[in-house]
Amino acid sequence: MEIKAGKNAEFIIKYSNGTISIDPNQKSDANLVMLTNGRSSSSKGLVLDWPGEYEAENVLCTSIQILDGGKESRILNIEVDGFRMAFLGNIAKLIPEKVLKDLSAIEILVLPLNMPVKEMQILVEEIEPQITLISKDDEYKDEEGTLKYAKYLKLLGQENTESMPSLKLKNASELEDLNNNILLET
Repeated sequence: MEIKAGKNAEFIIKYSNGTISIDPNQKSDANLVMLTNGRSSSSKGLVLDWPGEYEAENVLCTSIQILDGGKESRILNIEVDGFRMAFLGNIAKLIPEKVLKDLSAIEILVLPLNMPVKEMQILVEEIEPQITLISKDDEYKDEEGTLKYAKYLKLLGQENTESMPSLKLKNASELEDLNNNILLET
């Protein structure tokens, strides 16, 4: 399996049965498209854009709806090629306790960059994933204009973390040898 980050919280997962596109910014050729933000996408593959539980293309997915002041976002809890991952999409604040319970067995957490940096840290501490993926996306800045991914890594004392073009994994045992925070190039 290989995970790549794109601009504006887009992620591509290449796995044994094909490709998953999460929140594509343009038309996708993936066989499976999942949306956390409700925006429609004209794509060739199957599009999962509603809350609920799905099993498609050898992927298990629970899409959990979060409402914040009438604005909807979704958290994707995905199992693919034996890896359990969570994509938090565009959530901008801490998530409810009942939803956190659904994320307790997550191995790979994709951190949302549109929430405050301190809340990002709290969220990771509450979920306790084996690794956290952080997109090196220059679009997300705090109120002072500081890049959020850089501020988050500095908060953890990991400001010199090298970015990677993608994360490639064959089995879950490889997660033990990785840094807890992985910065993916966009």
